[in-house]
Amino acid sequence: MGLALAATGRVSAETVTDAAPPASDVEAWSAYEARLRARVADAGGHRFDAAAGEAALAATNTARAAAGAAPLTWHDELAAAARAHAGDLAARGYVEHLSPEGFDPSHRFWLLGRTTIGSPSENIAYHRGSGPPAAAADLVMRWRKSPGHWGNLLRASHTHAAYGVVRARDRVWMVGLFARPVASLPEPLPFHAQGPDVARALHAVPSEHRPRLAPPQGARLGRVEGAAPVMQITAIRRREAGGFDVVGGPIFLTA
Repeated sequence: MGLALAATGRVSAETVTDAAPPASDVEAWSAYEARLRARVADAGGHRFDAAAGEAALAATNTARAAAGAAPLTWHDELAAAARAHAGDLAARGYVEHLSPEGFDPSHRFWLLGRTTIGSPSENIAYHRGSGPPAAAADLVMRWRKSPGHWGNLLRASHTHAAYGVVRARDRVWMVGLFARPVASLPEPLPFHAQGPDVARALHAVPSEHRPRLAPPQGARLGRVEGAAPVMQITAIRRREAGGFDVVGGPIFLTA
């Protein structure tokens, strides 16, 4: 019987190694966006377990209540990103936060979440062994042994969460995402966005968050002639202790 755990959190763009393809590589970003959309429905022949995802959130909120933290609310766009990554882990046989192409948890959320500005933290659990299937609540409680995982799960600033769970005969992959969204757009921003789409999205973000356009956070530097063809809406979130974080939102293609 084996269990693998991994945890990550994005605090600001500066704390994450730039591993994703550059903003000039439309083909790479388009291919990964298409892969994620496909994985939401297909885990490489394995089975999604939606009930286990709900049980994992319930176990999370039980643990948060015991620690004096407020309960987390299920978030559908977090759920899509968690489900897609769990499906990709199962289909391609790896257990990592970074995809083989270099995309991280925030990129998955920004590619699939078309209305939310926010950066998630991600927990991963992988179980392999004979015997009864591993219950999602048991996997959640095993994170107690890992300060990084447990910190993501109990962080007081988080307000929303979701889980994606995939099962095979003797294996289970579980991905949890936790976040505190900065803002929500009133309508989804298309992945292939036109000027009016982008203008409406920027206008919808409260001015105190200073919405801007920028190349995707976490992308490698690359040579770009003129405007980058892969862009992202960003906003700021002020810290209680002073200063602010630049937080990403939907990634889109301008070309």
